[in-house]
Amino acid sequence: MLKKIQIHFIVRLIIFWLLYFALFRMLFIVYHHAKILDGQHSETGLSFLYGVRLDLSTISIALIIPFVLWVFQQFFKNRLIHLLNLGYNCLLIIFVSALSIFNLKIYGELDTLVGERALKYFISSNEAHSFISFWSVMLLLCAVALFAYIGIRGYRRYLTNFSYPIENKKIKYSLIFIIPVFLIIAFRGGLQASPINESDSSYSDLPINNVIATNNVWYFVHTYWDTSQDQNFNIIIDEKLKK
Repeated sequence: MLKKIQIHFIVRLIIFWLLYFALFRMLFIVYHHAKILDGQHSETGLSFLYGVRLDLSTISIALIIPFVLWVFQQFFKNRLIHLLNLGYNCLLIIFVSALSIFNLKIYGELDTLVGERALKYFISSNEAHSFISFWSVMLLLCAVALFAYIGIRGYRRYLTNFSYPIENKKIKYSLIFIIPVFLIIAFRGGLQASPINESDSSYSDLPINNVIATNNVWYFVHTYWDTSQDQNFNIIIDEKLKK
């Protein structure tokens, strides 16, 4: 159905990622249903609504490269550009699948999403290694492969119009201008003074609901960014103290 409707490639890609993130949000709810109190499942369902802004913020960053490649493809139609776009999106699908599946396991053991600290703890702590057996690793890898296959198959089936040229020059140049503006607004989570952060997805007194609403890719990248900023700040302070 979607394949027959004339929808711009970038819009299709946004819809694809929204659905893909929703799929993992649903999987998270099913996998950790025992942590959700009886009678609270309707409130948990609101996580799909409260998570949209962080999802769009994450998607806006993921779309930078496809958008640039799409612009080049409009002026220099080339199969190499198409293959670069396909390869990038497939790798991104695999990464999102791996991180999302890994989050299922980590949250069950540590009650936190995978971030900079949780990942370091998992890598360095012998205690963390104890709950990851060979068979659990194999099961996780099989799950990653399954959902990556679903994502890549869905992408290749429904996002087929990357190379379609827009003949109307006014429309083409308008989209080249409008899309980056939209991506910037989506990245910031709106037009408010402060950019969006994970607290904007918090809506419930039940912690797991807020975790479900938080985009795990956004959280992972954000924690690493904050850590790098803190490290740079500490280096500057140390250099000033030495002087």
